[in-house]
Amino acid sequence: MNQLGVPVPVLPTALVLGAHAMHSANDLFVLVTAIVAGMLMGNSVWFAAGRRYGAGVLKLLCRFSLTADTCVSRTERAFGRWGWSLLVVGRFVPGVSLLAPPTAGALGMTWSKFLALTAAGAALYGLVLLGTGILLRSQIDTALHEMKRLGWPTVVGLVVAFALYIAWRWWRRRVARALDILRISVGELQALIAAGEHPLIVDVRGPTAQQIDARRIPAALEIPLGVIEAHRDDLPRDRKIVVYCGCPNEASAAAAARILLGRGYAWVRPLDGGLDAWSTATQRAASGNLASAGS
Repeated sequence: MNQLGVPVPVLPTALVLGAHAMHSANDLFVLVTAIVAGMLMGNSVWFAAGRRYGAGVLKLLCRFSLTADTCVSRTERAFGRWGWSLLVVGRFVPGVSLLAPPTAGALGMTWSKFLALTAAGAALYGLVLLGTGILLRSQIDTALHEMKRLGWPTVVGLVVAFALYIAWRWWRRRVARALDILRISVGELQALIAAGEHPLIVDVRGPTAQQIDARRIPAALEIPLGVIEAHRDDLPRDRKIVVYCGCPNEASAAAAARILLGRGYAWVRPLDGGLDAWSTATQRAASGNLASAGS
């Protein structure tokens, strides 16, 4: 259920099971098998969705993340570093475990390879958690005893504190977006192009994101955010620069713009709405032209 996005506390549950349910190697085998089966079922749903819907699934999942603005770029970078082995070690990489299966699906991985790597990763994850529970048995017993002694008010207090933390993260993201650097709308960008100002348009998505979503803005340069962070972009300083990406809240584009502005570039704007906004505007324009031609 946790792999389907339901907030089931897998980690503490597995630790407690490791501390109290381990009486033989057979118990360990049964519990690891249950973890593998559960992860295979949940991850297979997202893998299939990624194969069918591509980048749209990643954006949908990121909307429910506490780090929605960076979850796509973080997963992309993790894939760039770990490759397909991310399906094995992904459970230990914060923030990417849920996005790894749909990303693999969107990139065209075969079902057999996905199932094999996911089973290996789930088995490793289960063994680590259950083994940790066994090693920390006395500490876990003490913590459970204290929670039982303090009673339900403590549990309710922890739940309320967690809910307040989530609300604070959501509010901070909204405020940060409102106070962030200036964006440029698709209409404003098209007006610049029509006026002959020749703005330099830069696609800051990485290779993984570009492979998943092949859409482009015409004449855009492909310079990933990592290249800009490493100061290896060599962009001209005498032109207006518009940067875009495909992530929530234009997070990667905004990061690139902040870096360039900090390096003394005079005019840099992230494209408001990113690649989706551009595609929507061009599709509407095309539909309008067809309607006009038909009349």
